[in-house]
Amino acid sequence: MPEVRRLAAVLLCASGMACPAPASAQSAAPIELTWSAREGCPDADSVLARVRKIAGTTRATPHTLRADATITKPSDGLFRLRLAIQYGNLAAVRSIEGKSCKDLAGAAAVALALLLSSEEPLSERDLAGTTPTTTGEPTTTGGVATAAIASVDGQQPPLTPQKPATQPQAPKTATSTLSSANAEPVRRWKALLVAPLGALAFGPMKQTSLGLGLAAGLSFDRWRFLAEGKLWASQHETISNLGDDYDIALNRFTVGARACRSVFGSGFELAPCMLMSVNHLSVDGSGPNLASGNETATWAAVGIGAQARLLITSWLGLVAALDGELQLSRPEVSVSPRGAGSLLPKRVPVERLAPAAATLTVGSQWIF
Repeated sequence: MPEVRRLAAVLLCASGMACPAPASAQSAAPIELTWSAREGCPDADSVLARVRKIAGTTRATPHTLRADATITKPSDGLFRLRLAIQYGNLAAVRSIEGKSCKDLAGAAAVALALLLSSEEPLSERDLAGTTPTTTGEPTTTGGVATAAIASVDGQQPPLTPQKPATQPQAPKTATSTLSSANAEPVRRWKALLVAPLGALAFGPMKQTSLGLGLAAGLSFDRWRFLAEGKLWASQHETISNLGDDYDIALNRFTVGARACRSVFGSGFELAPCMLMSVNHLSVDGSGPNLASGNETATWAAVGIGAQARLLITSWLGLVAALDGELQLSRPEVSVSPRGAGSLLPKRVPVERLAPAAATLTVGSQWIF
């Protein structure tokens, strides 16, 4: 009996060495995320939590999946996500558009979770993928199924990524496959043309002025820089001197520039502006004994204003601005009729400019 017991013990030890204990649970998803988004968007911790909830435990991988995500909101009203993904020596960039920052955070979480859950070794094609949409329609990219975009707050049921039974072959002419070499970043600047531009000015002339003009410039993110030109309707006055009446025509044009930054809204934007302008005024007169030559005056003005823009489409908007300006000088224009029996002309004042002016402008803005 002692020999039988010893033999049984040896067999039990041998079986214990030949049958190791069950493998321990797999580690959490191997991912590093750099997250840059506007205030009010989900943060990096929320996105990572959503990634791990979707991916669950993952197999061991030779490299850590690294992602650099940036969410911006250009002037066209849509949010844009730039997702740069790196895995070992592989790299690719995805660009995704959406109506809200929350949707794009969900899109990033789903894309990263599906990469982590891939059962096949990742390739650059898998990293590039196909840009997901925020319409809820599933797409397939690089052998990894991409389901409808999930919200980061976890209100929608978690998605279970699955490898498709058959991997579709991308056509040779497919344009959805991006790489780090040919991925184009989202254009942050746009050309602007405001035409026609109507204006109504109170000052610096004594009479209310009506004008017509145009403006051109560019926008960069939420900034807008414009150069403007306005031609004002001619104004007429009648003055008397020593019993003679003179018809005086006042002609003015203005050139200027403004810089505005949008601080409110997307489809409807409100932007404070800083502006400066240069005015040129000429005086043409007709009447008896009027000396030859026209009087002119040129002066500068600076001011502040507010510009509102209503986007009708991504390429057309309506703009309106209310500006206030201080005149840096107040020249006085005059005419020079000759007095009776005198060969020397006398100067008769015609216009004394006001120290300030308020201008209302409206126009159509074309976006290129």
